[in-house]
Amino acid sequence: MMHRYAVGEWDSLWSSDPYMKHRFVLDLESRTVIAGEDRIRRRWWSMRLEDVAYMQQIQNETFDSIWDEPEEFGFVRQAEIPAWATKAWPWPPLPEVEDVENMLDNPDVPLQRDDLGRLVFPPRFVADGRK
Repeated sequence: MMHRYAVGEWDSLWSSDPYMKHRFVLDLESRTVIAGEDRIRRRWWSMRLEDVAYMQQIQNETFDSIWDEPEEFGFVRQAEIPAWATKAWPWPPLPEVEDVENMLDNPDVPLQRDDLGRLVFPPRFVADGRK
């Protein structure tokens, strides 16, 4: 059985002080880097979204074969996303844009206004735990 995800570590491609190492989660099905962390001074730090996108660019331009043969790069296939990879993701999950628009169009939604009559945004949302 082929697992959807691959997890692995890489040494930094550039010299840095302090020395930095990276770890990533690849979604092999969508060919996407979905999470990453940098190891700086013996501690893992979640990557910013721009850095994850940059790692995606590097994979696509330089190491494109990683999507088909992640083991060749020292990555291990896994069925699940590791817990460390999701700790930086927003939680609870934010509602979809269409759900927000539908909610705001609903006449039963109580909207608050400030002293000048402007809408106070955002109204409170309740995350749907079923997603």
